[in-house]
Amino acid sequence: MDKDFLKYLHNYAVWTAARAAQRGFTTTKNISAAISETKLCKIENEPINKEKDFDDFHKKSCNEIIAYLSGIRNKKGDFLEVSYGRAAKIINVYLKTAVVIKREGKSKLAKLIHPPIDSILLKILNEKYGNDFNFSGIKWTKLTEKKYFEIIDQIRKVEPDSLWKIEIDWSPENLK
Repeated sequence: MDKDFLKYLHNYAVWTAARAAQRGFTTTKNISAAISETKLCKIENEPINKEKDFDDFHKKSCNEIIAYLSGIRNKKGDFLEVSYGRAAKIINVYLKTAVVIKREGKSKLAKLIHPPIDSILLKILNEKYGNDFNFSGIKWTKLTEKKYFEIIDQIRKVEPDSLWKIEIDWSPENLK
């Protein structure tokens, strides 16, 4: 693929990830720098062939983002509080843009990538799957690694082949 296009796609993916995760949190510049601390832009060169491979990559990348952003101070001078949910949203939106959409959801990797977890998706899952998804009151910005993967495991039960399909009912009209 054309190197200029890949740079263009990376920059756009960084921007989408930052916009999705930064509300009241930090700057696009800080999120971009945190993404640079990971191998996200080279994920398609990684040996990821099954769920466990992706989950391991995801955990490593989240922890790198958390470590980087936790060392940054906010406007009040306090260090940023970075949850696993916030780091996961950065990663998942970046990969949704840079891999899932680019590959039309058809590559093996695209099928393994977690959907971005947010309040809209959690609400839709609760409405659509009822008792199977009891995610009421969960704040994606406060998710721990354990709770995050509980949600992913539930999603895998209803969308085992392509995780991105769980977002089919997500729409911008649901934004507040």
